[in-house]
Amino acid sequence: MIEEEYSEQKIILIVDDMPENLRLLAKMLEKSNYRVKKAINGQIALNAAQNDPPDLVLLDINMPEMDGYEVCQRLKSNNLTKEIPIIFISALKETTDKVKAFKMGAVDYISKPFYTEEVLARVENQLKIHFLNEKIKQQAKKLADKNKQLEREIKERRRAEFEVRLLLATTQAISRAENFQSALKVVLSLVCTAIGWDFAEAWIPSTNNSVLISTKGWYASELRFYEFRQESYRLTFTHQQGLVGRIWSSKKPEWIENISSCSGSVYSRSQLAVKVGLKAAFGIPILLENEVIAILVFYKKNAVTQQQHLLELIHAVATQLAALMYRKQTQEALQLAEQRYHHLVENAIEGIFQTTPNGKYISANPALAKIYGYDSPEELIASLTDVSQQLYVDVNRRREFVEAMEANDAVEGFESLVNRQDGQKIWVSENARAVRDYTGKLLYYEGTVSDITERKIAQEALKFQQKQTEELLLNILPAAIATRIKQGEANIADSFEDVSVLFADLVGFTEFGDRKSPAELVKVLNLIFSEFDQLAQKHGLEKIKTIGDAYMVVGGLPKPDPDCVEKIAEMALDMQFALAKLTSSVGEALSLRIGINIGAVVAGVIGKTKFIYDLWGDTVNVASRMEVYGIPGEIQVTQAVYNRLNQKFIFAKRGCISIKGKGEMTTYLIKGKRKSD
Repeated sequence: MIEEEYSEQKIILIVDDMPENLRLLAKMLEKSNYRVKKAINGQIALNAAQNDPPDLVLLDINMPEMDGYEVCQRLKSNNLTKEIPIIFISALKETTDKVKAFKMGAVDYISKPFYTEEVLARVENQLKIHFLNEKIKQQAKKLADKNKQLEREIKERRRAEFEVRLLLATTQAISRAENFQSALKVVLSLVCTAIGWDFAEAWIPSTNNSVLISTKGWYASELRFYEFRQESYRLTFTHQQGLVGRIWSSKKPEWIENISSCSGSVYSRSQLAVKVGLKAAFGIPILLENEVIAILVFYKKNAVTQQQHLLELIHAVATQLAALMYRKQTQEALQLAEQRYHHLVENAIEGIFQTTPNGKYISANPALAKIYGYDSPEELIASLTDVSQQLYVDVNRRREFVEAMEANDAVEGFESLVNRQDGQKIWVSENARAVRDYTGKLLYYEGTVSDITERKIAQEALKFQQKQTEELLLNILPAAIATRIKQGEANIADSFEDVSVLFADLVGFTEFGDRKSPAELVKVLNLIFSEFDQLAQKHGLEKIKTIGDAYMVVGGLPKPDPDCVEKIAEMALDMQFALAKLTSSVGEALSLRIGINIGAVVAGVIGKTKFIYDLWGDTVNVASRMEVYGIPGEIQVTQAVYNRLNQKFIFAKRGCISIKGKGEMTTYLIKGKRKSD
């Protein structure tokens, strides 16, 4: 390629005030297939080089009006001509003349009288050097541009990965938080640590929505910010007042580059912020149904110009967390309402009891008697004289209850399997506390009992449903991949060096479908592909997908298999046999066109809610081409497959065929498996 580019005819500009020298040099160069341009003086040379830049200049020194040195200097000072190589050709032979020529920018110096061979050799040498230098510059520029592009892509990918990790971490953390306040604290800490800022706090609307108040959640990288935090507790902000007030009104993020340069109207606590060492700040509203439910404010010790990507990232975090925070608030309100509700109706709904430390009932309400199957509290008290032996199915459960009470003076959600009077076994949950006299002596235990049998049944049903979900996941993904997803691995992508890929297409199925109803069509297709699925399982291969009447299966992943090529070939033969048998039974003439290739691929999981395990790479593309350009009823493979299997399988050479995107390829047809000795 380079030789072809260099072989283009080169233009030589000869500059000499002697016509005879011009003719002599021009004739000599033209015989060597150069295109020659001539200039009798320096000004003509400059004009010619400017209008149609030559590939090289042969320049005399001693010329009237403008000598060769000045011509060289002007050419080198012009951006259009500065890269043109210049060879001085002069009768001046002094070393100082030559040194001056090279300082002016000349690449060579030829003394007169000259030899034709020497001039041609030096011209050719400098042209090649200049050509190669230009090529190197072009390639260097391309590489530099490519490196910059790669750097941008890597930076963008790292930023995207960072954002995804932060979003996932904050989502998981707030899901585990006990309440809305603790959730805010977790978010502030995670975000502040992740982005490298120094202080953060949260503001929420008051109960009557009249002012913003500081929440308990906050984060500080240094103790000196505690004074700033203490003042936040004492302050409130109305709409349009201060940074958080403006954000509350606008419902948009706001950035302050340097608090120390702000007026009091822009940032009211600027003096204290500067005192403790805080300069930059930005706030992000958390919106739910277009209402501000919280404002997160972050501070940094040094001034920072606005970073749009950071605002977008934290805004994404806020958007992601808004629903979760709202759910936390709703749950807290619900829990409070439930507590109040139980307080009002506990005598009618929950069982209430008092027992002695040794397990005898002192008192019980009707609800408790009903839970345990007695007609009245009196009957319950008279019948249950030792709960450890009579009530609990596990006789050790009462001892565990007492141990928990001794450790904490209370138990909550103490779940046990108990016996009803009619012999039925039910699940109950006990909340109890120890009652002591003023000296600390234990008097009795009192608390409530709830029948949680239905909940326990629901939990068991949920476990069963989860098991079914896992089994369904195994039907969609390879077992190893499904396990990695259940373990929380987010981005699954692996490289495999040796994988066999098979594509198969039902020839004639479109025409068959035109003659059948949709139900009949699906029934036959399901019958065929179910048989193929069993073959894939039999040969230890992984079905990837079906697209219409096409079927894709691979070997050697997700676990490498040195026999994957042989297995895929055996399956191809079995598929042909199975289809022939099935089509015979349904009375239809269908055949398979199969293509196989082997090589390296990249495989991974795509999707967040609907998973699909797929693979990519040239190996996959060529396997698909083998099927598309194949012959109905035949198994077409690449040279690589033939080389691996020609000792174990019988092949027929199809020869060279033109493959889209690959050019001419030699392919083979698998005819069967060789009999072992």
